[in-house]
Amino acid sequence: MRPLRPYMLVTIFLIGVLFCPVLGGQKVRTVKGVKIIENNDRPVWTKPVVFELELTVGASDDPEEGLAQPLGLVVDEAGYIYVADAKAAKIKVFSPKGKLVRSFGQKGQGPGELGMPGGVNLTSDGRLMVEDVLRRKIIFFSREGKFLEEKSLATKLGLVNLLLDKEGNFIAREIVVEEKKMFFVIKKFRPDLSEVFQLDKYEFPNPLQGKINLFNLATFYQFDSRGNILYAKNDRYEIKYYSPQGKLFQVVKKKYKKVKITKKDIEEILAKMPTTQGVNIKESLVFSEYFPPIRALSVDPADRVYVGIYEKGRREKESWMDIFSPQGKFLARSLTSATPFYWQGDRVFSIEDNEEGYQVVRRYLVRWPNKSSH
Repeated sequence: MRPLRPYMLVTIFLIGVLFCPVLGGQKVRTVKGVKIIENNDRPVWTKPVVFELELTVGASDDPEEGLAQPLGLVVDEAGYIYVADAKAAKIKVFSPKGKLVRSFGQKGQGPGELGMPGGVNLTSDGRLMVEDVLRRKIIFFSREGKFLEEKSLATKLGLVNLLLDKEGNFIAREIVVEEKKMFFVIKKFRPDLSEVFQLDKYEFPNPLQGKINLFNLATFYQFDSRGNILYAKNDRYEIKYYSPQGKLFQVVKKKYKKVKITKKDIEEILAKMPTTQGVNIKESLVFSEYFPPIRALSVDPADRVYVGIYEKGRREKESWMDIFSPQGKFLARSLTSATPFYWQGDRVFSIEDNEEGYQVVRRYLVRWPNKSSH
């Protein structure tokens, strides 16, 4: 067999480069109309994205100004921060400089009263929509705290973790019972609570009948600026993209490093869990050898995707975050204590533990290593 001439070697090399599915650390393929993007563990930028702390809210020892158990937050166009404090059963409003402006809500079962506010959203017409986990209802307030109306969720066995889109539709997790088994069902709903479509369904073990691995129950969903839904489960490093109509069109994957769960980790998790009457939930928990791949999921206004993982840094409370382009390319990493909760331009708001172990709200300015090219 004759050896290949140099120009033939160059031609073969160019063909391989042009048609190889591995581009920029990615493998891209299309299966039944769905683009599947597999990233390796090397980001495009070697320098990390920096979360620069600007503001901390709720660290006061004063029970009125401090935060007892913040579960949700939203920020209006003027920068005012609305925090759902579940333990205090109040919505607390802070100025862009972090000063408490007002708080409203009180414990009770009457109109406008709260049991456990677990989430807060801003509607397209400027109202505050508060999700009351304990009373199973949605309550609407003006931004000044005036009670407007409420919708009962009593027809649902359990409907939690509501997330609004620009049209007033929302995603939520519903508990459904079928043949004596409990399931979590991830659905998109219209404003009148009628179902648009179902994203996922998985069994939820009864804590009275056996052991529970809390990590196996976690799911993450977010809207991007175009109304697409990003969805991830905790059993794999995989983010699924659905159109507003519910059609799967893109799946982003990435290699990840397994992180072992230590005894200290378990102690910290149990210490943060609330005490319940009648059933000791802590005794029903079981932990696997490793943390799951994903800890948090967030989408910024430019549709970049931030995936919090359990790989820790050297400093206390810091962990790594993977950042992807809207097209699924692994762009960068960041080592931060932040858990992105709500975005406003290049700034992100996070609910996290401070150095003393108390939960606070923090605002960060996010700085990219090469802003002109991302």
